[in-house]
Formats: sequence, C-alpha cells, structure tokens
Amino acid sequence: MADYLYGSARVRSLENAIVGRDRILRIAQSKSVVEAYSVLGEAGVELLRDENGNFLREETLLGILKNAYRTVISLAPDSTALRLWLYPYDCNNLKAAIKAFIRGIDPASMMFDFGTKDARQIVEMVEKSSFAGLSPMLARAASEAVEAYSKTKNPQKIDLILDRACYGDMLRAAQGTGNDFVLRLVRAKIDLLNVSMTLRVLRMQSGEAGRGLLDEALLSGGALDTEELGRIYSKGEDALWAFVARSDYARLADMFSASEGTTADVDRLADDFWMDMIRETKFIPVGLEVMVSFLLAHEYEVKNLRIVLSGKEAGLPVKTICERIRESYV
Repeated sequence: MADYLYGSARVRSLENAIVGRDRILRIAQSKSVVEAYSVLGEAGVELLRDENGNFLREETLLGILKNAYRTVISLAPDSTALRLWLYPYDCNNLKAAIKAFIRGIDPASMMFDFGTKDARQIVEMVEKSSFAGLSPMLARAASEAVEAYSKTKNPQKIDLILDRACYGDMLRAAQGTGNDFVLRLVRAKIDLLNVSMTLRVLRMQSGEAGRGLLDEALLSGGALDTEELGRIYSKGEDALWAFVARSDYARLADMFSASEGTTADVDRLADDFWMDMIRETKFIPVGLEVMVSFLLAHEYEVKNLRIVLSGKEAGLPVKTICERIRESYV
C-alpha cells in the first residue's frame, strides 16, 4: 500500500482536470461546432489541429488517453493492472489490419495510434502472417481468425474470435494482479457484454443461425452462466431480464425496464452500471484501485466527448446528443 502513496495523491490532484458531466453538457449545448471546440479548449484539453487549422478530433481525444496512461504508468510500481485496459485497442487494430489486408486497402483510418503494440507493428504481423509479437492467446486467435475467414468469407468470424482472445487476456492479467477490484471490473465487463449480445441476437430472430451466433459470441470468465444465457435463446427476452434480475446485475434490469428498451439503451445503461462500480473507489485514499479508476474515468471522458463532438459535427439535436451521454466519474 505504501508503494501507491505518492501515486495515489498525485492522481487525486489530477482528477479535477477530467472533463466531467457538467462540462460535457456545456459542450453538447454549444450553439455551433466551433463553439463546442472552444468550450472543450476552455476545459483544459489541448486541441490538436492539422496544417490548415482544422480540428483533429480523434487525435485530440487519443491525446487525452495517452497522457493519462503515461502519467499513471509512470507512477505505479507495477503497470500490469493498468496496461490490461489497453488490450481492446490492440484487438481493434488487429481486426482492422486483418480486414484491410483481405480487402487490399490501407488500414490506417480504422486503427488507433494507441495500445500495448505499435499499430504499424500489428500491420506488419498481418502482412507477414507472423503473430509472435502478440500474447500467445491473441497470436493463436489471429491465425484462427484468418483461417476462419478464408473458409467462410464472413468477417464477423474475425471479430468473434479476436474478442474472445482479448477478454481472455484481460481476465488472465486481472487474475495475475491479485487485486479483487480489478478482477471484478473485468468480469463485470464480460458479463455486461454478454447481456448486450444476448439481447441483440434475440432481437435478430434468425432461428438456428442466431443460436449458433450467440454460442460463438458469448465470452467466458464472467459471473453469469453462459450456458444459461445460451438456453435463454429459445425462451425469449423476458427470460433474459428475469435471469439478469436474479443476479448481481438486478439493478441493470430495473434500469432497462425504465428505459425505452432499445439496444442502444442497454449499451448506455451497461456503461453506467460499470461506471458506478468504478466510482466505488472515490473514497479510497490510497491503492491500485485509485489509479485504475483514474484511467477508466478518462476512458469514459473520451467516450462522452466522442459522442458529443461527433453529434455536433453531424448536426444532431442537443436532446439526442444528451440522451447518449454516459455517466461520468466527476
């Protein structure tokens, strides 16, 4: 615990710089896109622009995350529990690189300049069909995904296979930290993704094809019984929410029943449920939990800013944008 004393204090001092809900709403309520960018700059975010002065949204948002990870990893005695939250970026880049290679196009626009591996390295791995630089689980999954696509010509196979490996790696890393909070967060993320996927597949109403898709898509390692989720396919949506209501996610079922009941709602409410778990650490003065929560607070900050800025750029009504905003850490 003493190893985290200085780092925790430093992180707590930086929390006020997070663009929280009040400032997110101010940006959403801006009268124009230009005003939205201005309000974001006033919130202390460094706005990145190209040589013509055009605002670079994704580069700016990734800059927030890069700074947060760089700061916290430099303060932590062990970065394992921090770096594991980068695995989904590696997974996204691997998916993009494989699909782009298949189509013979440049994957740059689909990739994040972020993760535990340089995006260019991942492209080279795909081009050479050599994945030794990845974790053993993800390397096997990459080869399996390429082979599965060659047999089926279904790009969804790539996503399903790589997602399973990604969350398997995250779970293994979380278990290795010996920290109950980190492990609980990863397992909850798996469960929430499984609930969302089950709802989506149920609403597809695609018969045996849907059953097969659900079996492939469900991630292992969470607290919810995936076999029971699979059986729910033949019982319908009411059975899904009855099952969720009997679990540790009962509040999610209540939240969903009070919403309009769209698949977008379940994604937003799952994010809010997870953020509530993260905010449990706000009264912990010292520890790894403080640093993990700080990183994930920035992940949600960036998610909300992406929702708001892309909505403003698309000319969506303020009400529509605000309805999509997730809960914030601050």
